[in-house]
Amino acid sequence: MDTFLRDINTLIYFKYILSLSLQGIKITQGSNEDELLLDTPFVKGKVTKYKNNVIEEEVISKDKEEVLFYIHFQMANMKHALDLLKEMIDCIYESYNEPIGKILLCCSGGMTTTLYAHNMQKLAKMEHLNYSIDACGFNLLYEIGEDYDVILLAPQVAYLLAEAKSHLSVKVEAIPTKYFARNDYHHALMYAIKLNEGEK
Repeated sequence: MDTFLRDINTLIYFKYILSLSLQGIKITQGSNEDELLLDTPFVKGKVTKYKNNVIEEEVISKDKEEVLFYIHFQMANMKHALDLLKEMIDCIYESYNEPIGKILLCCSGGMTTTLYAHNMQKLAKMEHLNYSIDACGFNLLYEIGEDYDVILLAPQVAYLLAEAKSHLSVKVEAIPTKYFARNDYHHALMYAIKLNEGEK
């Protein structure tokens, strides 16, 4: 492809991206005409044009500033460019499936909290809350606890709260008995989410 056609295809490519209407993705012009920004609650994307019609596409997570997608290519033909754009957009939508918080429930043996966690997970899914909820017995807590954002101890082991807090660097609290004993999954879930967001 000669330089003139590359220029035209790159211009059309950028105008096409800017014209897209994608659910959950806000597309805007960047600081100049050679940059497009794609914004979502979880990730930010950028498409940048450099000299010789080299195009760079990247997706970065907002929470950890982790690069989730990066590619650069020279405009060769429109189909190739659109295929790469589709891969980038797929990556953005996949970020919606990543849990924004991991919650671990813990009781003496893990049996009671396994059922409780299962019901909290069902509720989170019904309410479109992107959280992962698991359960374990206290004997596994120090082994796996650091992999979670919030740990909630069941009332049966709440007396071990101070010990758990001294061994773990993540947020550890007890599930209020009024939520646990009544199978009030909604309030238990909201309690965990507030802890994850820094409230108490």
